[in-house]
Amino acid sequence: MYQPRPLGHAGGVMSGDRPLGVMIGALGGQGGGVLADWLTEAARIAGYPAQATSTPGVAQRTGATSYYFELFADKNPPAAPLFSLFPAADDVDLMAALEPTEAGRALDRGYVTRRTTVITATERIYSTAEKVAAGDGTIPTAPVLEALENASGKLLALPMRTLSDGAANQANAILLGAIAGSGILPIGADDFRAAISNKGVAVAQNLAGFEIGIGASGSESEPKTAQTFNPAPDGFADQLAAYAEPLRLLIGHCLARLVDYQNADYARLFLARLAPVRDLDSDAGGALTSETASRLAAWMSFEDVIRVAQLKTRPGRITRIRGELGIDAAVPLKLNDFFKPGHGEITGFLPPWLARMVPGGKQKLAGEGISISWPTGSAPGFAALKFLAALKFLRPGGSQYAEEQAAIEQWLGAVTQAAGKDYSLALQTARLAIWARGYGDVRSGGFTVLAELFADWDRRLEAGLAELKASVDQSLLLAHANPDAPPPR
Repeated sequence: MYQPRPLGHAGGVMSGDRPLGVMIGALGGQGGGVLADWLTEAARIAGYPAQATSTPGVAQRTGATSYYFELFADKNPPAAPLFSLFPAADDVDLMAALEPTEAGRALDRGYVTRRTTVITATERIYSTAEKVAAGDGTIPTAPVLEALENASGKLLALPMRTLSDGAANQANAILLGAIAGSGILPIGADDFRAAISNKGVAVAQNLAGFEIGIGASGSESEPKTAQTFNPAPDGFADQLAAYAEPLRLLIGHCLARLVDYQNADYARLFLARLAPVRDLDSDAGGALTSETASRLAAWMSFEDVIRVAQLKTRPGRITRIRGELGIDAAVPLKLNDFFKPGHGEITGFLPPWLARMVPGGKQKLAGEGISISWPTGSAPGFAALKFLAALKFLRPGGSQYAEEQAAIEQWLGAVTQAAGKDYSLALQTARLAIWARGYGDVRSGGFTVLAELFADWDRRLEAGLAELKASVDQSLLLAHANPDAPPPR
């Protein structure tokens, strides 16, 4: 429970104990303002002087806001407490975050010290900078949590989505329950419950979330950091046995993706393409095989209009959207998807001879395309996309399929040739598949980069590895630095 910490105050306004400081980090729509209101109301009900302020941050991920709450743990102080509008270093007794990198931001600014107890959600909401980065530009959660644990007095990491059973709008109530259960504030649980009731916002649901948070605060909840793989489809057990045990989950996941994308024969083509890389892999852990497999499966499941229709009509998608919005099946939901296909996307599943007959192929201005608002939530709109998704049997005869497969074969040939010369070069060459991204001009520009880089690849391997390695490294740096980078000249 709360133990007062003596600290003198300048100006003679207050000479007793210092206020307790609670910092809240949240993004727009996560309910951080409601959480601050609950704290203030609970303090009022309990009879403690308190104050809450907020500082909006730069707009990202719907806007980040820091809330700061101070409470003086004396119901009848000898003088009026002096509260601060914002925290200073070593002023924060409790850091509560609805997103882990917001807690990391507080650590970076010096607010998290050995005095601080940190309670944070483990689920990420990615920033724009993370989303636009080519490849995987996301900030991993584990190092952030590790740094918080090392710097703070105590860390409680809560898997909010698991605790709330997918109800995102309960996260702030769960966090309030964890705050109450931490014992940092001298406020009883009943006062917090009364604050939720007085606020009048989804009272029953938030009271349930509060109880979940109270229970979760009793023990450390470790975040799930391991990757989750889809199980391998039936009929591939013998092929999977040819791979080392640590790789089988990944290979099985790739096979499941490709069977879903096209069919079992397409998945077998993946295995046939991967086998030469596996045979040349000299690393005991199979690093080259792993890197190539993940890149190859992603590339072979390139997104065309058929794939987009397939993803938009996934079973459970509308239910998931309702869960993210926090509305049940009784609430009317109008769902529209917005598309802007260009000439290449429209003609991609047509045979090459027919695609060439469709006008507009030479007019590839940046941003050009047909803007479509499609009523996926309606029965006719959903049925039309479902019909389009069923046309995947036409894909192997399409012009985009032919272009993609030719580029894949060129890239794989470069990887296997490099593997026979230099392992690190082979790994970097496998990563060059990052250029096969995006749509329209971005994707065709990436293919141009690869074609120019792989031109005369045999001779360049023999001429000198240092120069070739430098070219590959430079290309990867450019790809990561600018997702829409034009081909280098």
